[in-house]
Amino acid sequence: MTNSKKKTIFVALVLAVLLAACIVVDLTLPSYHIAVTVIKKATVYALVAVSMNLLNGFTGLFSLGQAGFMLIGAYAYSIFAIPADQHQAVYQYFDGGAIQFSLPEIVSGVLGDTVGTVLGMLLALLVGGILAALMAYLIGLPVLRLKSDYLAIATLGFAEILRAFFQWNALGPITNGSNLLKSYPTFSHATPYVLLAGLMIAMIVLLINSTYGRAFKAIRDDE
Repeated sequence: MTNSKKKTIFVALVLAVLLAACIVVDLTLPSYHIAVTVIKKATVYALVAVSMNLLNGFTGLFSLGQAGFMLIGAYAYSIFAIPADQHQAVYQYFDGGAIQFSLPEIVSGVLGDTVGTVLGMLLALLVGGILAALMAYLIGLPVLRLKSDYLAIATLGFAEILRAFFQWNALGPITNGSNLLKSYPTFSHATPYVLLAGLMIAMIVLLINSTYGRAFKAIRDDE
């Protein structure tokens, strides 16, 4: 067995142990425990760190726009997941908002409360990811023609423009302006967060080891 295979097996075992430990802690402690909250936030920031490494590390392109894409995904999930009966309270300054439906409620009406709500939440997450990816594609067309510090400045400016745009009162019926979006459903336990983050990170690892991943490394070595 080569050293690379031994290293891969060792890393896989360590990750499996960490995953099992997180699940045991989550199932043992109540959902409001600080350890469960830390695990939830750790999975989110771990996924952010891996995604930044995918771009900044493997391609060598210095981007500071990740916060803008996170904003799009977070807003999209919240907007499409807030229960319909909570819209008037959440969008109290915008007459209940422009979107009067909730994906978890629609799916739960078809498949039942528990399963339908979970699948509806996952569907809202998928919608947020697709919208963020679409915006990344549109922004990447002109921005990726830049290099070095210019690319960093352009992507940072994009993130700030998005923040200001989403807080614009004219867009308030959808984004609630500068007010908080709340009352959207979340997973009470940390296990779904760990599993979703693990799945996304595994997909990134597979991407890196694919032909596209080798192209990323080639860009890093010689743009």
